[in-house]
Amino acid sequence: MKNSSRTYTFCLFAFLAMMLALQLSLVSSASRLNDRFGELVTALENLGSTASATSQRTAQTAGIDTYPGDEGDWRIWAFHVEPRTLNPLSVDRDTYTVWITQRSIFESLLEYDFETLELKPLLAESYDVSDDGLEITFTLRDDIHFSDGVPVTTDDVIFTYESIINPEVDAAAMANLFIDVKEVVKVSDRVVKFVMKQVYFKSLENVCFWDFGILPKHIYQFEDAMELNKRVSNPVGSGPYVFENWQVGKEIVLRRNENYWGPKPKLKKIIYRFISNDVARIQALRSHEVDMVRATEEQFADLTAEADFQDEFNCLSFWAPYVPFYYMCWNQDTPFFADRRVRLAMTHIVDREKIVSSLLKGNGKVTTGSFYINSEQYDKTIEPWPYDIDKAKQLLDEAGWVDTDGDGIRDKDGVKFSFEFSIPSRDIYYARLGKMLKDSAAKVGIDVIIDPVEWSILVGKLNDRKFEAVSMGWGGDILQDPYQLWHSSQIGNRASNYGGFRNTEADAIIEQARRTLDVKKRTELYHKFHAILHYEQPYTFLYTRPVFRIVDKRFENIKIYPLGLNYFEWYVPKSQQKYK
Repeated sequence: MKNSSRTYTFCLFAFLAMMLALQLSLVSSASRLNDRFGELVTALENLGSTASATSQRTAQTAGIDTYPGDEGDWRIWAFHVEPRTLNPLSVDRDTYTVWITQRSIFESLLEYDFETLELKPLLAESYDVSDDGLEITFTLRDDIHFSDGVPVTTDDVIFTYESIINPEVDAAAMANLFIDVKEVVKVSDRVVKFVMKQVYFKSLENVCFWDFGILPKHIYQFEDAMELNKRVSNPVGSGPYVFENWQVGKEIVLRRNENYWGPKPKLKKIIYRFISNDVARIQALRSHEVDMVRATEEQFADLTAEADFQDEFNCLSFWAPYVPFYYMCWNQDTPFFADRRVRLAMTHIVDREKIVSSLLKGNGKVTTGSFYINSEQYDKTIEPWPYDIDKAKQLLDEAGWVDTDGDGIRDKDGVKFSFEFSIPSRDIYYARLGKMLKDSAAKVGIDVIIDPVEWSILVGKLNDRKFEAVSMGWGGDILQDPYQLWHSSQIGNRASNYGGFRNTEADAIIEQARRTLDVKKRTELYHKFHAILHYEQPYTFLYTRPVFRIVDKRFENIKIYPLGLNYFEWYVPKSQQKYK
């Protein structure tokens, strides 16, 4: 009996020792793999080191099994403009298109984590990046499907890619994201490989379709590209909400996708209501006809000063990588703004500090370039050009714009310096901004004609470059690449270099930065580029400001993350629900 016990004990000890040795061997192997590949993944994602960087990132779950809180109710968000399209690939898409469709209707292979700002699997179960960074392979989940129940496959991924790069598809702003893709290979229905021509620091973000999502081939396939170009409504995707209707001029309605493959949000409907008048929009909020608004700077300052108002509403102000910068764009292909001295003169006549203090009630910061002001890429050592009327006059004289006939308006080669300044119509802020520019320009002998344009028409004028000067805002990115806005190849063909900025040195820096994985070296390049923008003044960079949201307090679980607000987490307690 004792011998049998000793034998059993010895065997058990030997088995445990063998398992421990195997475990240590696997840990050592994984460690070597981490060491070899972790650096490349970190450089490609530019998201900082993670606890364990491995060659293959795998989704543990779709996120969480369920969101907290009670089911039911709607969220009604009052927009001050109506989007021109719900087509995520269209060059006509704008910020409002993105807010309505991205994540809600269309989903990407990977998505950014709101807390860590790291890319994590969504439609993809896992991904793998080759050692040289030139092959990125995605394995799709086996349980994903579009809202009509049709499975999402690699055919849909390839169709989305091929549609974007099709020169007949009106998607120039998207196509530039894929210029480094050599080919896309279908390995199987669940595995797809992107082969790159060269390393690019945003490759992973771009080829996961983070910014627009995967289109169902069986819904969007076409024989003539115009079929896709003309599709502005009825979006279909794999997301947690589905399109219900669009009453033009009134609202767009999404309802919860009860067939959704992942965890469903608690809110049953999301409604985007269009109220262009600033006063009417706030009145609708006060009366609880709408639940949420994107407040103007002046509105936010006034409303946060009301104690009673804050008893009923959450007034949220926060910075995030996508906060917009606002600008005045000078079309360099007009007779007025081809000369750098003229563009600089225009900046000198804009009192940007007054705009921030007066129009924004102090809720903003004057900017000098297009990078996110709280990022390393933004060169904080560059000082804004000052408000200086005398300097503006001097520059205009040097550029040959003088008043030859004594009528008070400068002219050159028989052309009066009188131009149209296009702004979104029915917007109090832009109306005041336009008046400030007009009054200031008159002091130096320039005639500014204010041109208020309805939003969808204004977007078209920009894309077609049929404007002389315009004021709007550009939203930012987590990983910033100025190629889309500033590279000379993006002039025309409805691409995004609206002002026609052409600079050989800037082009070279932009291209070099795209191939630079080292964040510090890329930042140094972007500081050089920032200095060129500051010198050339293709835009008068006005300001940037925090995100402002005002939300009815019946909504719970509202959290501000480094990436902003995750609307899918919100819910309304049963006792406070208004809609069925």
